[in-house]
Amino acid sequence: MYINSVKVAVRAHTPDGNKDFGFSFEFQEGLNVLTGDNSSGKSTVLSCIYYCLGLEQLIGSKGVNALSPALHQALMSDGYSCNIYESECFLEFTDKTGKKWSLKRVVKDGEVVGSNEIIIEANGEKMSKFIHSPRDHSRNGFFKWFAEVNELDIFDVESTSGLSSKPFYMQNVFTLCFIEQTKGWSDFFSMMPPFGIKDPKQKVVEYCLGLNSLAVNMKLDAIKVAKDSIVEKWREKIKELDLRAQNLNLYLSPIDKLKPRTKRQIEKIYFFQIMEGDKELGYDSLIIRLDEEINSISSSISKFETSQLRSVALISEYDSLKVSLNRYISERKEIEDLFLDESHKLSRYQDALDHVINDLQDFKDINKVSIGRGWNRISSAHCPVCDSEVSNLEDSRLTDSSIKKSLAFLNSQKATYQKYINGSKKVLYRYQTTLDYYDKSIAMKRGQIDSLHMDLQSAKAMSYRGEFQMLAERKQRKIELETFDLYFQRVKEDLIGLSHEFYELIEEEKRLKSLVSSDEDKIRVFKEDFKIMLESFGYRSNGLDNVDIKSKDAHRLFPSVYISGQEPQYIRYVSSASDFVRSIWAYYIALLLNGVRHPGFLVMDEPGQHQMRVDSMKSLLKTCSSLGCQTIIAISQDRKYDQENVNIHDLVSELEEGTFKLMHIDDGSGCIARLDN
Repeated sequence: MYINSVKVAVRAHTPDGNKDFGFSFEFQEGLNVLTGDNSSGKSTVLSCIYYCLGLEQLIGSKGVNALSPALHQALMSDGYSCNIYESECFLEFTDKTGKKWSLKRVVKDGEVVGSNEIIIEANGEKMSKFIHSPRDHSRNGFFKWFAEVNELDIFDVESTSGLSSKPFYMQNVFTLCFIEQTKGWSDFFSMMPPFGIKDPKQKVVEYCLGLNSLAVNMKLDAIKVAKDSIVEKWREKIKELDLRAQNLNLYLSPIDKLKPRTKRQIEKIYFFQIMEGDKELGYDSLIIRLDEEINSISSSISKFETSQLRSVALISEYDSLKVSLNRYISERKEIEDLFLDESHKLSRYQDALDHVINDLQDFKDINKVSIGRGWNRISSAHCPVCDSEVSNLEDSRLTDSSIKKSLAFLNSQKATYQKYINGSKKVLYRYQTTLDYYDKSIAMKRGQIDSLHMDLQSAKAMSYRGEFQMLAERKQRKIELETFDLYFQRVKEDLIGLSHEFYELIEEEKRLKSLVSSDEDKIRVFKEDFKIMLESFGYRSNGLDNVDIKSKDAHRLFPSVYISGQEPQYIRYVSSASDFVRSIWAYYIALLLNGVRHPGFLVMDEPGQHQMRVDSMKSLLKTCSSLGCQTIIAISQDRKYDQENVNIHDLVSELEEGTFKLMHIDDGSGCIARLDN
């Protein structure tokens, strides 16, 4: 893309009444030099470019604080301080396809200062997008639109915490284009907002040059997040398994509780019980032992003569237990049905809540803009009040009133569904607890019935109550072990699944790391262009042969100085102040030339920092005039370069006519002039 023009319209109170002020500058596709005295307003003009593009964070502020007070508070006219009533910034740019777009952003409207809305116009059609608000890189946001029309990708990258991913914002990408006057020359991308992104400076270089390492590293970042999630699930499952084992007086064989192990290692996991003499018995041995004890007790009981005598009390108890068991089974079935019904309800509530949240966010997004408030921008395209289809309505525009009512209704729905979900989860927890109680009670009653059945077969039942009790206990223990073993096997299957996912990710990690070697050719060409320009700009601090850009070192993808026998040094630390500025020139221009995802232009505010030499400034301007890309450079009309007073006309005197455009800001009125004199 390139910038066609920037202008400002200001309405201010003057002694002669309300009057119009402003400025308008048109740029060509090549080199543009904006000049004037130090206080003429060159930076004000450039700040309006930032503001119209929603990129004012790159000069350290958000909103109108990035602009001169002469655009939103008061300006001087004929010696009077004139309060500003209205002001707007306008910018026209041409995208990569050649289509022209006009942008407008309000600076002040009456008592309201600042705006997070940008009005977009092309071919007579208008729309509006919002910025500096959550989701401004999503469907209704300005930066999503801005990226699309300029064929710039929005990637997800790793956050500084490493626990999540987030978009690589357009504010990061456009640091490739802007170097502001005060802090911009202190380091590469010195004004880049970090936004909690890991290594944002390296990522913007990878993004610009189209390096595989960016896609690889983003995938590696995603893999790391996925691996961390698997590790967390692994730890939770091991923790729960260990807790259940302890509740049954069981122990687990050694297992890594911190991260997944291989399938073979998982299959070797077992549980055991410590018996007399610290002897360990595994599941199979425990079941064999219990079966032997059950058979032994049963055999002992069966040896006694069967008597026709029956204890009325035992028969009554036996019958009572059977009735109780049947009732428990019936009640459990009812609870299970209720549990399933409630589970379906919870699922429907969650789906409804997700639907409401999506609609709520879409209404919030649309509320931030003033143009194009159509129902087609709502994901559901249904009225939230009556749920009727609205996409076919002739009047599909959403008014402030309808948005307000819809937001209120959706917020109410959201709160209601959240209340339903919380209540449903509590009900499900109670149902699950009840089902667990019934399962345990049913198993115990069945054991008691089996024991009483044997009791009733013995004439000497009362004498052998202890044997029956031991038999019931052994059977109950066997049920507990069998139940736990089923759970144990399910957990092992889950762990094997997690292990499979984990080690697949590790293999993919290895494969991706092997791909970055293909970046070396791109980095080599970029480095060669950087060093050619570094030499042409007159860099002297270190031998050019010692300057290198590497894909792997402490300052990856940034120039460093490599001197034999010494540790590599970042070029900023071992260069003079003026030479480091030269390296910034060379670096940004090399990115502009080699960038496959570069926006396509470069804006530099006062590049002649730190007593820059005249020959260096001339070389910079000559280089920019022959790039075939747009550069906009603000340079003071008269300035000392290497202890020499130099006029701007001296700097451009050697440039070929037609290769640059010189724009002068009048020394008297400054950039914001009265328009109705």
